[in-house]
Amino acid sequence: MKIARTFIPSALIAVAAASVNAPTVAEPKQRLNDQCWNTTFFEPFDELRLASSDNTQGWTTQYIWDRSTIINNELQYYVDPTTHPVNPFNVDDGILTISATRTPRDLLNRTADQQFTSGVLTSRNWFEQKHGRFEVLAQVPKGQGLWSAFWMLPTHAQWPQGIAVLPELDVMEHLGHQVGTYHTTLHTNQTGKLTSHPYDHNQLGNLTEGFHLYSAVWTDTEVSWYLDGQLKATHPTPKDFDHPKHFLLNLAVGGSWPGSPDSRTHFPANYKIDFVRAMEPNGSCP
Repeated sequence: MKIARTFIPSALIAVAAASVNAPTVAEPKQRLNDQCWNTTFFEPFDELRLASSDNTQGWTTQYIWDRSTIINNELQYYVDPTTHPVNPFNVDDGILTISATRTPRDLLNRTADQQFTSGVLTSRNWFEQKHGRFEVLAQVPKGQGLWSAFWMLPTHAQWPQGIAVLPELDVMEHLGHQVGTYHTTLHTNQTGKLTSHPYDHNQLGNLTEGFHLYSAVWTDTEVSWYLDGQLKATHPTPKDFDHPKHFLLNLAVGGSWPGSPDSRTHFPANYKIDFVRAMEPNGSCP
């Protein structure tokens, strides 16, 4: 049974769902009101359910491209614990930990010679939703070169030809050397080229010292981001945000944005997730 964390969520109901098209909501309020929402997906991480070739009811451990394809000049390789002798995932007392660590020398030939191993989980082919409230209760890791994230992409079997970027909703990105800042972004291809709309949220204390609720509310007119239920930013919804999106959780190491780890970065580095959920408005609030 889970013990209480630094953030105590309201009562939740787990609902099995493959794809949900939630109704849109009115313009965002300054604070989220749980009484206005019904849960459509809830992952409490009492165990880690991984998808398999004959069962899509679980998390997948790679992006839609080959594992050896490295993006953003990152230094990690996302391993599959069912086929690699390294497991970046651990569940203890209802908390999922994604760990990044240095790659064992005898594993380098199986990890594209990447210096670190880590993990990514996606709900592709398991759960996706268009419009609603999407959030994670998580504790992000501290350290130069660490890049933890919770984000959303539309589901495709492979990357579509001629598309610069899949319409992406970043609910939370955190760079480990900026303990009091997190980032939210919309990436769109609606004009035929990559356009990003970033929002940096600063001076928030030390986000690495406890669990925080990172939320996004996506409607047909706007996307709004919240930290611990408090509104942080709002942006008009891009026109190509027209398909349901699935969840992604990952801990990257290095790359063009955070830079490389240094001597002060401790490994294994741990990204802790209490729960992930999706919600839809229940019509009880204006």
